[in-house]
Amino acid sequence: MCFRNFSCFDFSCIITYHALDPEKQPEKSEKKELDDALSSEIEDVKNDQNQIYWGNWFEFILSCVGYAVGYSNVLRFPYICYKHGGGAFIIPYFVSVILIGIPTLHMELALGQYSRMGPGTLWKNICPMFKGLGFAMIASCIVIVIYFHIVIAWSLYYFYSSFFPILPWAECNNTWNTALCYVAGTNNTIAGGVPASIEFLNYRAFNIDVSGLLHYDIVPHLAITLLIGWVITYFAMCMGIESSGKVVYFSATVPYVMLIALLVRALTLPGADVGIKQLFVPEWKKLGTLLPWVDALGQVLSAIGIGYGAIITLGSYNRRDNKVHRDAVYICCITSCTSILSGIICFAVLGYMSKITGTPIKSLVQEEIVLAFIAYPEAIAQLPSPHFWAIAFFFMLLLLGMDSIYGMVEVMITSVVRLSRGKLDNKKPFVMAGIAIVLYLVGLLFATRAGLFWLIVVDTNNSGPIVLGLTLFEVLAVSLCYGADRLADNVEDMTGIRPNYYWIITWKFICPLGCTVSIFMVVLSSI
Repeated sequence: MCFRNFSCFDFSCIITYHALDPEKQPEKSEKKELDDALSSEIEDVKNDQNQIYWGNWFEFILSCVGYAVGYSNVLRFPYICYKHGGGAFIIPYFVSVILIGIPTLHMELALGQYSRMGPGTLWKNICPMFKGLGFAMIASCIVIVIYFHIVIAWSLYYFYSSFFPILPWAECNNTWNTALCYVAGTNNTIAGGVPASIEFLNYRAFNIDVSGLLHYDIVPHLAITLLIGWVITYFAMCMGIESSGKVVYFSATVPYVMLIALLVRALTLPGADVGIKQLFVPEWKKLGTLLPWVDALGQVLSAIGIGYGAIITLGSYNRRDNKVHRDAVYICCITSCTSILSGIICFAVLGYMSKITGTPIKSLVQEEIVLAFIAYPEAIAQLPSPHFWAIAFFFMLLLLGMDSIYGMVEVMITSVVRLSRGKLDNKKPFVMAGIAIVLYLVGLLFATRAGLFWLIVVDTNNSGPIVLGLTLFEVLAVSLCYGADRLADNVEDMTGIRPNYYWIITWKFICPLGCTVSIFMVVLSSI
């Protein structure tokens, strides 16, 4: 076990001079003389003449925001907020942001910036017992990147379909439509009928066998859009942060332009006020159980992107004096505001749909995939200039998905390059090509007629407990093995500002306790 008084704590590979006996620590003016006391591996990283940095601070922030803001903020937050009491859910959400989200993000940024390592090498230097944590993070990134690409492929196909003279999910005259098809919001509703948007999804976009049987025929247009998605990823990431740092100027900012345009349009829709009221009217009694608090923490970690090693990797390309505590606050504020903004847009649109269809809002609230590819397309089809709004919405989904995976792809590239000990430093395009080819071939499983089933299975088992578990192990590694006080010393070393008691107490006690209780509740609820 790796506690303070055990030999495991006297690491052979340590990140900072503060591991030395306090009585033998020199004054700050003598810090440069401690090179021989540091591990050779970490010194190799620090002295690497090929070390790459972000072009500027703005590139780093845009990359972090682009990575953090994704489907979880735009599609999942409105559903989970409504599920757990509307406005009442805002309380556990922001409590989780303040007590766990911001401190954990600060911790990951600081570890990456100080060590200049990715998760594959960082955790074995923190404590050998946690070596597997880095590989678990990389494995989770690989899985997420594979199935996120199929969501990107769906978005690409819907984006392409938005250029048709008539939106294909807004009519029942297509070859794939059945006799039960009807268009939502018209007077042609059929008893036991199926909305045109669902038929488009089932029989055209995903080509699902609605009988429930799993068929593994590849859907050609999904295989093509999946390939296009990987080609875009390759050219964005082929030079690592040197290329992705420039791409984010477009990919991380345009979604906000789209969101603001959608917000303005949504607020002018009939029934929007009723929908927004449904989102924010609090049901206080729901806060009396632990489940909203557990889901709030899971949502915060997922929305920020904690626990996968991407933040550590992105932080490792910062210059040494970057103010990590400032960045943690900025990133969390932006992601939280984006979630609230997305909730307003979503429920304004659902209020409009409720008004024109006569369906209660609670019957329209759906989870991510249904919301993105059924509810929103139905609502867009009813708007004036539906093609414009369809193109804007699915282009936004495309960019959100691409930006979210760039951080995780960078984890893979960085891990491969740094584990090669310099042999692949100048061969990132080839590393990226190998990653893209292998993961595209694996991802073809999700481009089959059974793809939606497998995506739901993988997403269910690779989120929630997984992100909570990864986060728990990393905060335990820091609080029990490395030491929160030592991490505070590292931050002071870099920035000249020592983290106050808020940071140290949350690192030592609140983050481990919150993650432990949440995992315990998730396990109990699944029994």
